[in-house]
Amino acid sequence: MANTDVSVCNQALSMIGAKSILSFDENTENARRCASLYDPTRKALLRMHPWSFAKRRIQLAPITTYPSFGYQNAFPLPKDFLRVYDTGQFEYEIEGRHILANCSLINLIYIADEKNEDMWDSLFSECMALYLVNKLAKPITGSNAEGDSAWQKLQNMLKQARAINGQERPAQDFADDYGSSLMDSRYMDKGYHLG
Repeated sequence: MANTDVSVCNQALSMIGAKSILSFDENTENARRCASLYDPTRKALLRMHPWSFAKRRIQLAPITTYPSFGYQNAFPLPKDFLRVYDTGQFEYEIEGRHILANCSLINLIYIADEKNEDMWDSLFSECMALYLVNKLAKPITGSNAEGDSAWQKLQNMLKQARAINGQERPAQDFADDYGSSLMDSRYMDKGYHLG
């Protein structure tokens, strides 16, 4: 079955024994709560971890208005931007909806606001339901217990997601950088030049 905003909310509602919904537009308290919480919860969860399904790559050119001081250029962030993954720059700063840097082009890898639930990683869907339970439990059940329990489960799932992310991304970036600088220094010491 395809993931939808309603199915994710119903998963959360079922975890706390609450009545399911058919749509965000229906005239029920649960539908109104889910409708108001869904988008901010998704965005917050996407910012918590560099989910690979939400990664995007884009080249950014600077705008013509320069920062008053501190950096040479300002680069507008994409509309769906939520979090920086990599800019290819050592020195940069995010200010408002811009990246400030001292370069003429930024190769940005970022986490986007992926709204299509069918694109979501299965771990993300689970985490989203738990995060919604954390926010819905008190207003629906009157108790914090289920919400607190869901928060602990969410933290554990985020640790699992980080471990899986580490396994899915090759360690060669560090090894290549370290290895090439080590080789350069070794050969430089002996009078060789690598080029």
